Amino acid sequence: MNAHTTKPPVTINRFVESLRKNAAKGKAISFGILNIPADLRLGTDDYQAITRDAFHNLPENTKVHRLENGMVAFVHAGSWTNDDNTFVEHIREILTDVLNRQGLGHIPTNLWNRFEWPKDQEKLADLLGITLAERPSSDVSVRFDMADMLRGAITTEAVFDSCRRQAIVCFDDTRREVLGHEIYCSLDYLRQNHLASFLLEGPGEIEILSRVLDEKVMDVTAALAPSILPDRLHLNMQIQTVHSDKFTDFIAEHDGKLIENMAIEFSMENAIANWWEFEDACEFLHSLGIQVGLDRITLPALEFLSPRKMNVDFIKVIWDQNIVGSRRAEVAERLREFAVLFADRSLILTRCDSRTALRMGRSLGVNVFEGSYIDAMLGGYLHRECKSKSRSSDKKCAVCQWAPREARNNGCDFHFRAGKLLSDI
Repeated sequence: MNAHTTKPPVTINRFVESLRKNAAKGKAISFGILNIPADLRLGTDDYQAITRDAFHNLPENTKVHRLENGMVAFVHAGSWTNDDNTFVEHIREILTDVLNRQGLGHIPTNLWNRFEWPKDQEKLADLLGITLAERPSSDVSVRFDMADMLRGAITTEAVFDSCRRQAIVCFDDTRREVLGHEIYCSLDYLRQNHLASFLLEGPGEIEILSRVLDEKVMDVTAALAPSILPDRLHLNMQIQTVHSDKFTDFIAEHDGKLIENMAIEFSMENAIANWWEFEDACEFLHSLGIQVGLDRITLPALEFLSPRKMNVDFIKVIWDQNIVGSRRAEVAERLREFAVLFADRSLILTRCDSRTALRMGRSLGVNVFEGSYIDAMLGGYLHRECKSKSRSSDKKCAVCQWAPREARNNGCDFHFRAGKLLSDI
């Protein structure tokens, strides 16, 4: 087990299959799972700290698997007799620090769970919220019906429960200004709390789920709009959704302030895979007066993009902590170049989950930011003007800002709209 690295997330399907394959070879499998809720929003550093603790406190040759739902599994071939109390105590300390830092989420009482495979497979299924029965191989007809199945299975209320609202904030020399908010469905939260019984496989099924969620998010946005407009609302969508009848009906039904203040974001992967449809979608949205952005651009990808060939109003670049102190000076310089080309607040640095991301971004010429650090920072400003001060705090206001369901549960409709000037730095 490597003490300094955290493996990338693996699907629950793949994790279970690995248990089955090892058991088929006659190997006894012991493992523990950290039941980490998605709403804790752990960062890469947090997962690395968990891995380091496992390296020092768990049996040798324990393999670490970060699961797609945020949980972490520790698998050991053979019997597991080590006392793991120290490990669990350290993990609680790490998660408590995350909770204090973010002001979000909770630590479950069943944080640490020990299993043996295959003896405890039903207990594992209960924890993961899945069924371990063998699934028949899917064919074209099954995939064709999957969209209707998902529409029926995923309620608008479940999507609202999983809905997130992240502020987009511009930093000038002496002030901060809210430029708008991105509204999206947290797939991690939805999967863990409302969709655990569905095990999707392959890009085709994931694309179907994405399009169904696009439709549900449109419904949620329309319901939220009266209380938060006027505001610049950013929605993530698949290109195929924009070309659908559902989107046409959405535009026709909610024309006016909602459409006037809307921006649509396409992921870079979706745009590259469907470039001609992407250009058609941009032209169509611009004809409606809707701004268009290209999202999920990685720092290395900037080396291959030509800004003059992108017919978009803004781009969103993912912050990468590896740029800090690295030798990748050319990547930093490329980000600086794009910040100049996309002047006038058109380059947004996303996933800024620490003060370092904000400081480094500003040093490279970026003025607009989005991420959990920005959300947490906004909590203090919201609390100062919140009318329910006796029942609120900086952290609670940040959570209300981030999760509309929390705002509804707290009976709070307070919201900083686009154009809000915050106090001087």
